[in-house]
Amino acid sequence: MQRLVRLLTLTLVIGCVVLFSGAVAQVENAGNMTNQTTGPQTAEGVPPEITQYAADWPLPNKDYENSRATTEASIDKGNVRDLSIAWTFNITANGTFGGASSNPIIMGETVFFQDLHANIYALNLADGSVKWEKVYNNTTVTGPNGPAVGWGKVFVAGDPFSIAALNVSSGEELWSTQLINTSAVAGEVIGEGIDIQPTVYDNFVYTSTVPGRGDVFYRGGAVGYLYALDQETGKIAWNFSTVDDPVSIWGNPDINSGGGAWYTPAVDTETGIVYWAIANPAPFAGTPEFPNGASRPGPNLYTNTMMALDHATGDMAWFTQVLPHDLFDHDLQIAPILTGANVSGKDQNVVLGAGKMGRVYAFNRDSGAILWIADVGRHENDQLAVLPPGNTTVYPGALGGVETPMAYANGTVYVPYVDLYTNWTPVSSLSIGVKNAPQAEIQPFTEGTGGLVAIEVDTGKILWDRKLDSINVGGATVVNDLVFTATFDGTIYAFDAMTGEQVWNFTAPAGINAWPAVANDTIIWPCGVGGTPQVIALRPGGMGNVTPTPTVNVTPTMTANVTPTPTVNVTPTPTMNVTPTPTMNVTPVAGANVTITSPEQGASIAAGNVTVTVDLTNFTLVEPAGQANAPGEGHLHYYLDAPIPTNASAPAIPRTGGYVVSTNTSYTWENVTPGAHNFSVQVVNNDHTPIIPLVYDTVNVTVSGNVTPTPTVNVTPTPTVNVTPTPAAAGNATVVNLTAENIAFDTDTITVPAGANVTVHFVNKDDGIPHNFAVYDSNLRSKSIFVGEIITGPAETNYTFMAPSEPGTYYFECDVHPSMNGDFIVQ
Repeated sequence: MQRLVRLLTLTLVIGCVVLFSGAVAQVENAGNMTNQTTGPQTAEGVPPEITQYAADWPLPNKDYENSRATTEASIDKGNVRDLSIAWTFNITANGTFGGASSNPIIMGETVFFQDLHANIYALNLADGSVKWEKVYNNTTVTGPNGPAVGWGKVFVAGDPFSIAALNVSSGEELWSTQLINTSAVAGEVIGEGIDIQPTVYDNFVYTSTVPGRGDVFYRGGAVGYLYALDQETGKIAWNFSTVDDPVSIWGNPDINSGGGAWYTPAVDTETGIVYWAIANPAPFAGTPEFPNGASRPGPNLYTNTMMALDHATGDMAWFTQVLPHDLFDHDLQIAPILTGANVSGKDQNVVLGAGKMGRVYAFNRDSGAILWIADVGRHENDQLAVLPPGNTTVYPGALGGVETPMAYANGTVYVPYVDLYTNWTPVSSLSIGVKNAPQAEIQPFTEGTGGLVAIEVDTGKILWDRKLDSINVGGATVVNDLVFTATFDGTIYAFDAMTGEQVWNFTAPAGINAWPAVANDTIIWPCGVGGTPQVIALRPGGMGNVTPTPTVNVTPTMTANVTPTPTVNVTPTPTMNVTPTPTMNVTPVAGANVTITSPEQGASIAAGNVTVTVDLTNFTLVEPAGQANAPGEGHLHYYLDAPIPTNASAPAIPRTGGYVVSTNTSYTWENVTPGAHNFSVQVVNNDHTPIIPLVYDTVNVTVSGNVTPTPTVNVTPTPTVNVTPTPAAAGNATVVNLTAENIAFDTDTITVPAGANVTVHFVNKDDGIPHNFAVYDSNLRSKSIFVGEIITGPAETNYTFMAPSEPGTYYFECDVHPSMNGDFIVQ
């Protein structure tokens, strides 16, 4: 959330003073609520304080799983209306971004809190009196920040560059380790900073840097690193670059930057694996010299990635990138949550992630395979791989999506979200620190709204969705049978965790962009934006007054027996780089099953032609493909080195790799080259959309031997006939006819004379689906030759442009659906 405040403030309200007035069980009986965790907080390596105070709030998100859920507190639906202020503690920090953006820690009778001047306070839980304080008074801190406690020490970022250890009893500084070199070259600005609340495990302190601090963010050359520090000495045990090549930074270190972690990682105390959510690349969206992120071609690893590292060595166990080559600052930044789930009939350990792209992901914790994806909030134009000329409104914007931590309890994940748009152009930027780039237009945050959504973890189904009148940046927190959240205008809400019905609300003394800690009968909530910035303690029978619960603007409650809202993204997938879109109109099919019988998983096979044979049950293959949907019938999509498509509202066409439509239980891939390959098959409806829950199988094989290489990327028989249009030349003018239908072009090759004046007569036959035609130097899209306006079908238009004067093979695609592509040959 601090990033949200940062960008809003810097772009919209610098110099302005904003004044503001002023989570979960699936059963009624709070005693029956259970959380699935990785193991007890008494595991080897857990600091003694965390074991001793496990019933309180000893870690930034309550526990190592980051569940943000407690059953040990006494607050529930029976007494929540009695909550009022028991005490307050004034927040004196008053920087550009308010006074607080962190989670307090509660251990016994002590509350540990850090403000946005990096000052740390030990407060008495009973009355808020100060036990000790350590004043850093650093006005360049941006946050989020906050303390971690263990082994008799409190660990904090005392400034944007260093981590310090304080004596837990007195606040005396014991050591401080500088992670960022502050001896900048003359004339250069330091581009990295620490903006994370650390955590502690097995004698390590875990923290991260990001490409920014103060008013300088995403300056060229800035790279985020993950760190493990020795808790006793502060010595760096290991670090890990979240950019795969931190020297060249995807080929342009003068402009590019990215990575790092903004939120506390999760720790599996049984396996010793730490799960990190990695942030976005920059510049975003681009610059005048390098539009559409052209300065950083390729996927920009490891940005927008869920990453599993060995806690002791920093060695990578796996990574899964969910959004390659991000243009819109759509981080996967939210604190991961560890739990268990039964996905498609199989019990699995999972890790949940989310971010500003407005999506929640369930990953298999052991392999990184994506199990399902769920969209939250509003989505519009957020799937564009390339921005067309002019302004494009994108939801969620750079300040939208999931901005603050989720919570998990009893099979449900609760997700706060923000609906706020950004108007982008290919050359506009919000990468503060990128020179000479025009700023993108952000919707005024006072016009933004938000919500809180409940998602079933076994399936990814939306159980309920509550809309809020202000942006939701107060996280989600489960207390017995309630889920709490708060909005930027200073309103705290309590909802029935099972139904989503609003039970209570409260007007805080200031706006809120922080999240609470809960222990016994007390909720500690920092309220640091405008108004009267305070840490407030809410307790039944406190001295304050409760604002009556409103009876208006409440979304009707869905009861337990109502079919959940059909925005389900139930998506097992063993592959990476999946970019799903909002789902709707799902045609459920029960009982279908498909298994690849040949080749077998892990097999070594000869190069050349490879036949994939499958066993299909409880499903009928029908001819011709493309009829109206009917339960229990459809066809198969075979894939080669491609991610399993997950969008239930669009044809199952992968963005990369090969695919073919078939009504046969076998398919032969020709000229498969030596190396590692993935073969998969998916059961789809008659209209090519995936059936839900997904039904698919996949095998990984090693192909050996010699064969004339044929690229496996886009070497895909498609549902349509590939016809090379015959250019109609008239002097130096060339006319090409091109049609888009069923999310496919009618050709994969266009040939034109060098330097010709080309007119493309483009017909979009896909009803309600946007397409365009664009030409680039290659499939990396480093340089655009022509980008046509997007039209929504059924429609047609003429695109006119000059063909390159240099003969060669170029690349064309639909920017909205990059799987529609081909060779643009200049002769």
